[in-house]
Amino acid sequence: MFDIFQAILLLLIILDPFTNAPYFFILTKDFDSKLRSKIIKKSVIVATLILLTFSVFGDTLFSLMGVSVEDFKIAGGLVLLIYSILGLLEISMMPKPEADKISIVPMATPLLAGPGAVTAVIYIKYTWGLGISLVTIFICTSITLVILLSGERMLKLLGKNGTIVLDKVMSMLIAAYAISLIREGFIG
Repeated sequence: MFDIFQAILLLLIILDPFTNAPYFFILTKDFDSKLRSKIIKKSVIVATLILLTFSVFGDTLFSLMGVSVEDFKIAGGLVLLIYSILGLLEISMMPKPEADKISIVPMATPLLAGPGAVTAVIYIKYTWGLGISLVTIFICTSITLVILLSGERMLKLLGKNGTIVLDKVMSMLIAAYAISLIREGFIG
C-alpha cells in the first residue's frame, strides 16, 4: 500500500498542478469560462492517454526509435522555451489561440505529459509494476484536473493587472524550466 502512495506522490510532484494552474489559465485567458474548462479537460485527457501509452509501451517505443529520455527532455525543453519566449514578447503565432491546438501543445504535452512525467511513469512501471503505474496515472491526472479547473478563481483574485504580471512571471518560470530540461538532456 505504501508503494502506491510513493508512486502517486512522485508523479503528482512532477505533474505539478499547482504551478501549472496559473499557466494554464494564462494560456486560456482569451476564452470564456465554459470553453476554458473544455480546453483544460481535453488537455488532461490527452495527457492521461499519453502517460498511459508511455507507461505500457514507452521503453519499447524509445528503443525502436533510438531515442533516449535525454533526447526527449531536450525536445520538450525546446518546445516550452519557444512558447515562453513568445509569451514574454507577446508574439502570437495565430491571430487568436486555437483551443484545440493549445489544449494539446503546450498544455497536454509538454506541460503535463512532458519528459519528466513520461520518465516517471516508466520508472514507476519498472519499480512497482504496471498495475500501480496505471492506477497512479488515473489518480494523479484526476487530482490535476480538479486543481486546474479552479484556476479561474485566481483571475478574480488577481484582476487584469495581476494577470498581466502573472503571465510574464509564468513565462519566465516556464523558460527556466525549459532550460533545465535541455540542460538535463545534454548532461544525461
